[in-house]
Parts: sequence; structure tokens; C-alpha cells
Amino acid sequence: MEGGVGAFTQELALALAEQDHTIHIITDRRARPFQVRRRWQDLLEPVDLGFAQLHPNVKKWRWTAVSQIADVALRYELDVVNVQYQAAAYNMRSAAINLLPWRLKGLTKTAVTFHDLRVPYLFPKAGRLRQTAVTTMAKYAHGAIVTNLADYEALTAVVPTPVRQIPIGSNIATYTPNHIELQEVRDQLGLRAGDCLLGYFGFLNESKGADTLLHALAALDDSVHLVFIGGQTGSSDPRNNQSFLDQLKALIGELGLAARVHWTGFLPDQRVSTFLHAADLMVMPYRDGVSLRRGTLMAVLAHGRPLLTTTPAMPTPELVQGENVWLVAPDDAVALATAVRALMANPALRAQLGQGAAQVASLFTWDKIAAETAVFLAEL
Repeated sequence: MEGGVGAFTQELALALAEQDHTIHIITDRRARPFQVRRRWQDLLEPVDLGFAQLHPNVKKWRWTAVSQIADVALRYELDVVNVQYQAAAYNMRSAAINLLPWRLKGLTKTAVTFHDLRVPYLFPKAGRLRQTAVTTMAKYAHGAIVTNLADYEALTAVVPTPVRQIPIGSNIATYTPNHIELQEVRDQLGLRAGDCLLGYFGFLNESKGADTLLHALAALDDSVHLVFIGGQTGSSDPRNNQSFLDQLKALIGELGLAARVHWTGFLPDQRVSTFLHAADLMVMPYRDGVSLRRGTLMAVLAHGRPLLTTTPAMPTPELVQGENVWLVAPDDAVALATAVRALMANPALRAQLGQGAAQVASLFTWDKIAAETAVFLAEL
């Protein structure tokens, strides 16, 4: 399934398995490997992935799914169930998954990894119930994991549950292409010698500022191109993401950018790496500021690419202006365009930013993340 939570789960499971833990992944039916054909009698048996046992049996994240998870926890005597929570990944219209820690009380330990603290939609005029769904989940869990300081401070202020801050890592395996592969990408996009290629990586939604980036591109000369790398909407919250994508495409037409904006579509990791390296500068203008909870950010850092992004909403000491990132204010197309001009005129600074990015990425490797996670779960 396309999306950061799915990529995170796979990478964490791989790393935990390397450290001799036994992993079961309970997830959506759409995650069943295409090549697996099974008799109907065996449909409830897990699929052996080598590093984990996959249970892709959930049709909708409602009360039946909660019962399915409880059944798996009992059948396989799981020591802990770790919910990878991001509201849109669970359809946003049911609080069933939010009550899973309550349902499993007495059966097994539970931990919730909050990929963000955004609230589910639930139903019209749900009001305070939306926030209650998130805090109730944290209160009933034996422990909670957050990925950044802002979420840590917000959650510890409202729940007594033990909370641990553990970063995420890159959701793309790194690959270093040769010069022929890089030139092939630029030829494929129709770039001329001397043209500048900006890269944007990740699914498109309103929080990521792609519309600001388009306005900045319109202010730059015709030698500057932009490539959107990867899938466009993902498996989580596709309706809202598709609506935003439609608005972006309309904006591209209004600004006359059709010849300078390119799309790769969903790609295997090696091709993503190649496009990341082919871009002269990665531009990720998150509307809510850059944050360590972004897997796309971690991928850019892990690939050692120069990055232009937006000032974080909370202090993030790992990201240092002019050392491993270049920061501008969110929602400021003029500042974004000015920064692009300055960075494109300074190859030495771009190289320095790329080297700094690779160095800070070494703090967020999956073996370290898995070890920290395992220690916290063992404590619970």
C-alpha cells in the first residue's frame, strides 16, 4: 500500500526481525501480496513475508476489525500490540481503532505510535469528540510513541501514559545512480543543458505546500523545472488528497507551467533514488513547517540531497540553517523563489547542505530506531 505509515511499518518490522523479534502485521486487505493465491480455507492464515507474518484481513477499520486484532493477539500470544496511528489511515469516520487499547486491556500490552496528533473526522459536528478519540486512545494504551518534540509536549500535557520520543527513518532505501542514469532522467524530462531541476518528494495534500511551490516556480525563469517524485495521493485519505491534486493541476494550467512541471508516478525505491539525485535542489515547503515526523524529509536527508524547506514550528536542533537545510517562512512564494535563485547560484553551498544532510541522517537509521522501540516495548 502506498503511504508513509505503510513504509514505516515495513522498515520497522524488517529492523526488529533483524534483532530477533517475532513480528505480526495486522492490516488492510489491500496489503495482500498480488502473487499470493490461496484456498478460501486458508484466507485467515497469515502470509509469511520472511521477516514478519502478515494478516491482511481488515476490510474496514470498524468494530469487526477490533475483534479481529483481539483474536490474533490471543491466538499468537502477542506480548504487545503496537498501533501505527495516523487518523486518515483508518478511514477517519470511525473511532473503533481509537478504542483498541481499551478492548485489549487484560489481553496484552498496547502501545500507540502517533505519526501525528491530527484528529479523525468521525461525523459532522463531532466537535470535541474528535480530540477525545485521540486522547482516550493514548490514556488506555500502556505506552505511546511520538516522532517529534512538538507531539511529545502536546501529548504529555494531557495524558499520564508513558510517552517516548523515537524518530522515524527514511522510507526509501538509498541507491547511488551513475552519471548515465542521471542524464537519462534529465533527458526523459526534456531538460536542456544548463536547466535547473527542482524536486518535490511525497504524496500531495494541503499540509505540504505544493501550491506555494508552484507560485514560486511561476516567478522563476523558464530554465527552472519541477518534478513531483512518487505517487500522487496514496492509500490514506485519497478523496481529500485527490481534491487537492485536482486544484494543483488546475493551478498549473492557470500559471502556464504545464511544460515545466513533470510527474513520475509511483516508483520502486531505486528509481525514486535516481530522481532524488537527478534534482539539483529538493524543495519541500511544508505549510506547517518542517518536522522530523516526515518520512519524505528523512528520505531526502538520507540521500544527502540539498534541501530547501520551511522553518519548523517547534525548535528542531537537528536541523541547522545553512548547515544541513535552507529554511524560509511557510506560505511565502516570494521568499521561496528568492531562496531557489540564491541556492542555484551557489553550487558549493548546495554541496555543503547535501553533506550536512547525510551526516544528520545517520542519527535516524532503522537499526537504532528499532532498538529504541524494542527497549520501550520491553519496559511496558
